[in-house]
Amino acid sequence: MSLSLARCVEAVARLLDGCGPLEPVRLCMSERDVQVEVCARRPAASVSMARLAAATGGEVAGRADDRHDGVITADLEDEVVLVAAVDTPVRGAAPRLRATSTSAAAGLLRTLAPWTAALDQELLPGAQLWVDDDGQDFTVRLLATAACGDDLESVAAAAGAGLEQVRTWRTDSGLDGRGSLPCGQTVHLGVVCLS
Repeated sequence: MSLSLARCVEAVARLLDGCGPLEPVRLCMSERDVQVEVCARRPAASVSMARLAAATGGEVAGRADDRHDGVITADLEDEVVLVAAVDTPVRGAAPRLRATSTSAAAGLLRTLAPWTAALDQELLPGAQLWVDDDGQDFTVRLLATAACGDDLESVAAAAGAGLEQVRTWRTDSGLDGRGSLPCGQTVHLGVVCLS
């Protein structure tokens, strides 16, 4: 069965809707899987992991004496595989009042779903969509690969489909860029050359 990035994005939005409040998360989605990093310290990280486990029917596996470092692996709907773990913030970072929420993250994913559906039609093999919640705002990045340097521009054009005011620039590894969705959400683009 061929899965699409849009179906993964929609499945993760439904998962976030069903979890209740989580600490800020970093999501990396592809056509078949999603990696969720809970960006918190204990005990808040443990609460978020427990909520993810309950919503997915998975269990937190890890050292018995340090459960906040556990990992959840679960099958979501539409054959999407979830892997979740904790990414403890750097020590010394001053905690700030949170301006984002889990429900806002789910809403952002629902906003991104039609755009990702258009991307699938452009045949971007192996593309990854990253949505990073830093507690203050969301960052959206689409990463794609080009088989060779001659393909960079066409892959960047496919990645920028549906975005407004797209700008790209060359880097040592390929192309970077930025554009925005019609709703105003900025999307960062990265195209890496494989050869």
